[in-house]
Amino acid sequence: MSRGVQIILPGLFDLPLQELDARFIVDDLPALNRILGLSSVRDNNDFTIDAMLSSALNMKLEVSGGGSEAVGAAGLPMAQACADDHQDPRRLLLAEAIHLQADMHGAIAVPILNVSENLSDIDIIINDLSDLFKVDCNIQSIGDGRFLLQLRQFDSPTHYPHPLSILGKSISPFIEQSREILPWYRLVNEFQMFMYQHPVNQRRQLEGRLTINSLWVWGAGERPALDLQPLWYCDDPLLNRFASSLGLPIESCRNIAAGDDRHDAIIVDLRLLQYLKSGLDGNLDELLLDIESSILKPLLESLPRRAGPLQLRGGYHLDFELKPADRFKFWRRPGSLAAWRQEIS
Repeated sequence: MSRGVQIILPGLFDLPLQELDARFIVDDLPALNRILGLSSVRDNNDFTIDAMLSSALNMKLEVSGGGSEAVGAAGLPMAQACADDHQDPRRLLLAEAIHLQADMHGAIAVPILNVSENLSDIDIIINDLSDLFKVDCNIQSIGDGRFLLQLRQFDSPTHYPHPLSILGKSISPFIEQSREILPWYRLVNEFQMFMYQHPVNQRRQLEGRLTINSLWVWGAGERPALDLQPLWYCDDPLLNRFASSLGLPIESCRNIAAGDDRHDAIIVDLRLLQYLKSGLDGNLDELLLDIESSILKPLLESLPRRAGPLQLRGGYHLDFELKPADRFKFWRRPGSLAAWRQEIS
């Protein structure tokens, strides 16, 4: 049975629409508005990038610590795609430096911007961390401020999602889950104490800059076998590395219009979430117009030739499904991002 086209656009319903002209939202995004206006909606419980993608790929992932198994309940097993064949996938994690900001309810994960000065400071801290904790783990750079962490004495926790899904939020729930894996919980605390006291952070604090005081880890677990082979359209290097390890045919989102519209596909665009979480350069209206013209418009035009529906998923509590026959629903009112967000908020 065809699963159609699944469009993963996390952050779509969290955008600061007050930054945009109301006329722009209604008049300049016709493909998005048509999908929102003509689609059937269904409840959604997949809020993280990992949950949406594991659901789209029909993966069942086991959660360490809780012992449960459910679609979308764990992080995607991405770390194995960045490792050598001899490395045990059960003990691998991806890692990224963040700033933990204490608040009344725990700690908020704050991004460290991906600029050269920050990357240099991160490399210094992580190199020293790796040297001090070499009995416990091995840490190697995979580029762009990200690292592959290999634990030596116990398996990796699998409950951590992609960092874009947690930045700006409290990480208290993940800390509580980590307590169930006591060796890991202790090691993380030791990491944080070392990073807090590092001379680089002492300097950054004097300069009034965010300290690099913690690591966010994700991507644990063994790569499962897939029973699907959808086309994969994405421009995120790490996600593409993961998809390639699954044997999926990879294309840029720029090539959607020229793609095979008879085949099931998964389209992933993280730029809206990056705009919200990591200070992506550029204007929001330009970003939305690019998504409209390069992704949504060609997919909508291909709908009559497809066997399955378009599914638009934004990591909110509703997903939107547009079947080929739905384009004839002339009695349905036009949709718009602002109208739907007001209706479902």
